[in-house]
Amino acid sequence: MTSRESFLQMWGLEAAATKRVLAAVPEKNVDWKPDPKARSAFELTAFVAGHAAVLASFLETGEFKAGPMAPPKSIKEAAGFFDVMLPKVEKGLKAVDDKTWDTKTTTLYAPDGSVMQSAPLGGMAYFTLFDLIHHRGQLSTYLRPMGGKVPSIYGPSADDTGR
Repeated sequence: MTSRESFLQMWGLEAAATKRVLAAVPEKNVDWKPDPKARSAFELTAFVAGHAAVLASFLETGEFKAGPMAPPKSIKEAAGFFDVMLPKVEKGLKAVDDKTWDTKTTTLYAPDGSVMQSAPLGGMAYFTLFDLIHHRGQLSTYLRPMGGKVPSIYGPSADDTGR
């Protein structure tokens, strides 16, 4: 199995877990945050959901410019955005060949246009996946204080047996 094939398999598992977390975010208490410096639940939900678009952009164009995006109107809309982007990501992952995966330079730009990071496509895809997992973990810690339930992510939770 190549690195790209392994990533495609891992992306599928992590995308499914992310969908469960996004679906578990309650529409109430969306302004909740654990600390004044933290993102609100709404901001973090939108940020997590946006990772699929970032990966799709790397696959399609080799770059992504970070910056403010039009905010979703609801938690449900943010989760729906993630769902809409998944086929684009899967199509892009299946279309790219292993040489391109290993050698094509991709770039993440800051809002001011400066380079935040450049790496081969495969490395940038893993960077995006790991960042998604990290922020999804943050979001999962918001769920109970907001009045929601934590879904099964890598196995049962106190709220979801995963069956």
